[in-house]
Amino acid sequence: MIRLLLWSTLLLVGCGPRTVTVRVTIPDLAGVETPLSGFTISFLPYDRDSVLASLEANAGPRPHQRELDSLFRAFRGPFLAYLLVSDSATRARVYRDSVVATIEPAARDTSTVLRNLQQTASDLGLRALAARAALDRARNELFPSITAYRKVVSAWDDSVFRDYRKVTRSLADRIFANPVADTTDPLGWATVTLTDGDWWVTARSIDPTDPNAEWYWNVRIDRDTVHLDPRTGRLRPRY
Repeated sequence: MIRLLLWSTLLLVGCGPRTVTVRVTIPDLAGVETPLSGFTISFLPYDRDSVLASLEANAGPRPHQRELDSLFRAFRGPFLAYLLVSDSATRARVYRDSVVATIEPAARDTSTVLRNLQQTASDLGLRALAARAALDRARNELFPSITAYRKVVSAWDDSVFRDYRKVTRSLADRIFANPVADTTDPLGWATVTLTDGDWWVTARSIDPTDPNAEWYWNVRIDRDTVHLDPRTGRLRPRY
């Protein structure tokens, strides 16, 4: 009996540890893939999505998805517009200041280049203020409904997934492996040592262009290096 138990354990956890390296990148405001530093990644000895799907199988659809999708779209426009013009205004000010440092003080008042840069920075600053006002109006108009719908969704989640911890704890105990977490370095890399067997890496990050959306990954680890990026994850609403 003891030999059978030991053999079963070896089949489940494998012959020894292995090292896995993960890198996380998401698009920034300009659409350029940028590493996420100080970002928490979880390594699970089970498929998180399968557990969630099994708990959700007998539940009705998540409430108010259509209403929230519509509200999220309405908010994303002014939010992104403000981010872009604010970023441009900041860059214009920084560039103007760098040029100022290269011009002799006596020549600054007559410099056409500097005058044009100052005008550009001023114009972008005014546009940023107008965009911020539009964003504030959108937030005041839309967020009361978003908050109300989210409360209903949160109650639905609490009910449908109330046994999630119990189920996943049972799975981890059954295969003698516990979840592992790590954070990425300044270049977006994280390295962990895992027992042999089936593992998934899972993470989520708010989309920089939309506070109501997130990048989500739940990737089975089948190699020593895993990339969490737009090709391996999906952009989804944050209900």
